[in-house]
Amino acid sequence: MNANLHVAQLGRVYRTNEDNSLVDIQLLALNSSGTKRAPLINVPVGLVARQYIKEGAVVLVQFLDRSKENWDRTSNQEFPIGSKRMHDVNDAVVSEVMWVEGH
Repeated sequence: MNANLHVAQLGRVYRTNEDNSLVDIQLLALNSSGTKRAPLINVPVGLVARQYIKEGAVVLVQFLDRSKENWDRTSNQEFPIGSKRMHDVNDAVVSEVMWVEGH
């Protein structure tokens, strides 16, 4: 098994931007040593998840197959791959809100 292959994790939102399109996340699963994983900063949030996301929410974080480095979040245009990295924590997106207080 490859410990550097990232697919999906659960995380807790600890900061959102004004329109909930970007969040900072602390992953919930600890490292094998029992320590916290590094936080994920400025992670894009899917349109539907934005309706429910807020600080403290538990979210499903997915890691894209390829680099999103050159992706323009305001466009539906194709983009060149910015690096050869695959399944990397730098390519995280929030696809779903799994738990939020009051729901």
